[in-house]
Amino acid sequence: MKRIRLLILLTALAVALPLGVLSGVAKATGGDGSSISINQNAQVDTFGAQVTVGLRVRCPSGPPGTILVHLTQDPPETVVHSEGESLVKAVVCDGQTHSVSATVASAVGNFDAGNAYATAAFTPVGGGTASAARWINLIAMPG
Repeated sequence: MKRIRLLILLTALAVALPLGVLSGVAKATGGDGSSISINQNAQVDTFGAQVTVGLRVRCPSGPPGTILVHLTQDPPETVVHSEGESLVKAVVCDGQTHSVSATVASAVGNFDAGNAYATAAFTPVGGGTASAARWINLIAMPG
């Protein structure tokens, strides 16, 4: 009986350790096996009007899915509350993980280099969703 408990404990530890290493990555998996994660860094243009956010998306083979990214930033990172959303973007669904980017345009205020809060939602055409959220670092593009 003790050996069985030890085996269960070691199995749980073996599963938990790799997940702990990935704890800095905002990653979510949907019910159909779709997943989305948001990269730690994003690029903001010189004027603060647009931010390019990197994502990694995976979905089972089938029709394309869509992603939508929302970004907010508040003082002291920027002078006034800033937020914006990307246009809906299509993503290939072939069972592979794809690196994609979404351009978020500021609708309120202008973004600055520093921390911002990003959310991303992925919706496969067949239904279901995967979403992720995390604090990211906006880096000014050279210009």
